[in-house]
Amino acid sequence: MVALTRPEAARRADSVDVDRYAIELDLTEPGEFFTSTTTIAFTAREPETFVELFCEELLEVVLDGVVQPAGSFDGARLPVRGLGGRHELLVRARLRYSHDGEGLHRFVDPADGGVYLCATSSVDNARRWFACFDQPDLKARVSMRVQCPPDWTVVGNGTAKRTGPGAWELAETRPISTYLVTLVAGPWHSVLGEHDGIPLGLHVRRSLAAELDRDAAELLRLTADSLDAFHELFEVRYPFGEYHQAFVPEFNWGAMENPGCVTFRDQLIFRSRPSEAELLGRANTIVHEMAHMWFGDLVTMRWWDDLWLNESFAEYLSRRVTPLVTGLPAGPDFAAWRKSWGYAADRRATTHPVAGNGAADARAALDDFDGISYAKGASVLRQLAAYLGEDMFLGGLREHVRSHAYGNATFADLLASWSAHAGPGTPTGADLSRWAHEWLRLAGVDIVAVETGPSGAVVRRQPPVFGPAADRPHAMTVAVLPGGGAPADIVLGGTPVPVPAAGPGEIVLPGAGDETWATIRLAADQWERLPAVLAVTDDATARSVAWNALRTGLADGLVSPGLAVRTVAAGLPTELDVVTARLLPWITAAVPLYVAPGPERAAAITVLTDATRALLAGAKPGGSGQLTAARGWVGLTDDLDALRAWRPGGEPFAGLTVDDELSWLVLERRAALGDLTPDQIEAAYAADRTASGLVHATRCRALRPDPDAKAAAWAELLDPASALSHYQLSALAGGIWVAGQEDLGAPYARRWFDDLPATAEFRGTMSLVRLAELSFPALAVTRETLAWAERFATRADVPSGLRRTASDGADDLRRALAVRVAASGA
Repeated sequence: MVALTRPEAARRADSVDVDRYAIELDLTEPGEFFTSTTTIAFTAREPETFVELFCEELLEVVLDGVVQPAGSFDGARLPVRGLGGRHELLVRARLRYSHDGEGLHRFVDPADGGVYLCATSSVDNARRWFACFDQPDLKARVSMRVQCPPDWTVVGNGTAKRTGPGAWELAETRPISTYLVTLVAGPWHSVLGEHDGIPLGLHVRRSLAAELDRDAAELLRLTADSLDAFHELFEVRYPFGEYHQAFVPEFNWGAMENPGCVTFRDQLIFRSRPSEAELLGRANTIVHEMAHMWFGDLVTMRWWDDLWLNESFAEYLSRRVTPLVTGLPAGPDFAAWRKSWGYAADRRATTHPVAGNGAADARAALDDFDGISYAKGASVLRQLAAYLGEDMFLGGLREHVRSHAYGNATFADLLASWSAHAGPGTPTGADLSRWAHEWLRLAGVDIVAVETGPSGAVVRRQPPVFGPAADRPHAMTVAVLPGGGAPADIVLGGTPVPVPAAGPGEIVLPGAGDETWATIRLAADQWERLPAVLAVTDDATARSVAWNALRTGLADGLVSPGLAVRTVAAGLPTELDVVTARLLPWITAAVPLYVAPGPERAAAITVLTDATRALLAGAKPGGSGQLTAARGWVGLTDDLDALRAWRPGGEPFAGLTVDDELSWLVLERRAALGDLTPDQIEAAYAADRTASGLVHATRCRALRPDPDAKAAAWAELLDPASALSHYQLSALAGGIWVAGQEDLGAPYARRWFDDLPATAEFRGTMSLVRLAELSFPALAVTRETLAWAERFATRADVPSGLRRTASDGADDLRRALAVRVAASGA
């Protein structure tokens, strides 16, 4: 599909005002198709424009009551001519449901055959289910009428009312952008509530009814407390009437902030006992999406360039509010989870500024929709709040929301709102512009390094590996760990700053309060002290900063894999569970990347396996730490006798029940070790015939160390007629490259570069990139693979998302090769 370009969007915004959309959907046809009729009321200042629509069959076009010829419709854009003044355009079309999570997605629950629909319009997918002017700065009121099976419930942006058997009307909304329009329909199980005059709703498919009923009171409490927190923060009440949260199947993202009806992936309704990290992750997602109601939905960016405004602010505000409404350690979790994601993106050649990325079209905007947009932006905003002061920072936010409500705004508008709140001694507009340029419009992550010498220790700012040198001030604390007195407060600019020196067995840690965004590098002689220091340091935030320093130190070749493994093993017994839940998957994936198959890799895995087994044995029965340790051990061990003993419903340790999800984790590990036959996998699925069971069984099939299993998985990824869902395809893609099975994956290293481009013809943008990332030959750590990736990243004839995946993969391969060469002494 042709993506809307920025110049086209600007011209259309200058020539068209959209008043309202009246959408009618007929969802009663069985099978893969539905009918969508959209009536658009708009005003045109030019004689011609176009609307977007991607459909199977265009049935009718009527402008101001006159039937229009449809011959000029190219399958994506419908020209509309003879304009001037107010008009009403009706477009009726037959469309196909999607199975990739983009547009109107259709899901059949294997548990009971129930059919569920969920519409995802972002970033440019509204046109996949209704005709529209699909750009964020043409906001309009939206109403909807729906015909569906009589046992269905319909929920959307506006208040939904059943008007007859299988007939629903959704009330007209206030002005919203097309990418925020949604609909969920199906035989939902719902729990309703109310808080402070705001109707609340929670919705899941019927097969998750018991799980929702178990969690509903806590979810409603969390929603209510978060609404109170945001009302106080913004001093503007929730602006979109009812507040529904639908946990929907096969959702691509974590959630989507549709006003009135937020959609979440339904894995957030836990089938099995969750860890504390999972509970915190769910709470953070709920708070994050609610923050968007003000920053993103009420006030929306004009073009995708400023998408960071939505995500960075939601990330910053959720980090601020989530601890207040949960009491959980959100700060260390943010550092261990979100910041590590952002650092990985920012140290690559594909790094980009937080703001002003010059997205040529909507699809290109998705390429830069990553950890920089979320975690770096949020961290930079924390620096800005400290720079401006709390009163000016919050005052500017409140002014921005009030003055641009139900409209669109740019970053320049936000800077003006802050400047309007400048008082004596606060930064001026010029100061803000300069600060914003350095932090937000220049790419790359600064290096903050400790250097020691005869005269003591200093902290020095160094330029990014990728990205231009910038004059970014870093306000931070510097601590001597494990217990070297009170941290020192510094502002680090272009001049090195003296800091307290470390004594024997100590380290100097810049940014110990996690206040800034930087690659932290310890003094060269202090890396080896990390295992002992992290084992006894009390400050959880400082430990999280040190863990991120370890991650980047390994990737940059400053820390050996052996030291990284020893540090994790030493730190596990005293670490917070939410951090351990992030550390174990990282180190489990890092070892096979940075250590070649052989005795050294085996020794590293043994150290980690023993550490997680000890953690499991010593954990509190029934506690979250026990569950996290069990999952870590299962992912590492090759003890098949022990794994076979972990049978469904069993209790291998007091308080640890092998429930559905843990049982599948055991089966996946056994499959990867060659201990499951196809018949055993089918029997396991027969015992858990659910959507989750189906995906797990699919992954087990691909994980088997069998050339036929890999060939079947690869063939399915390339098949345009595949009946598998995006979740199943993701399970297959992630099962091709497995540590210890590098030889089996080898034939698909070159084929990734040869075969993947053709799948762009039938994959949605997000689905294509996700499958490409999962199937990328990351464990084919050879110079040949690196050369293929480098060449592919320069090709102009493949989608930008694939080029980006290849470039990022090349960067990871380059680092892995360097670490392996250093370890070998070659």
